[in-house]
Amino acid sequence: MTATYTFDVFSSLDGFGSHTGEWGGYWGKQGPELLGRRLELYGGDHRMVFGATTYRAHAEMLAASPEGAEARDPWVMRMR
Repeated sequence: MTATYTFDVFSSLDGFGSHTGEWGGYWGKQGPELLGRRLELYGGDHRMVFGATTYRAHAEMLAASPEGAEARDPWVMRMR
């Protein structure tokens, strides 16, 4: 079985890149072009590999964010 493995440089190394400040996961660079590209890249069926800390941080972020929040971009919601 062959597979394509894609990684993102903004990914954390099992939680190392998580933040506690107000600047967010894109270091203030999030915009419609970036979000559109992410949705295009992750629009198809895929599998994602997370470390345990990164998975918990992602799950907690989604659980704490209300509907319509910036954290619930369409491509992020594909990871649910």
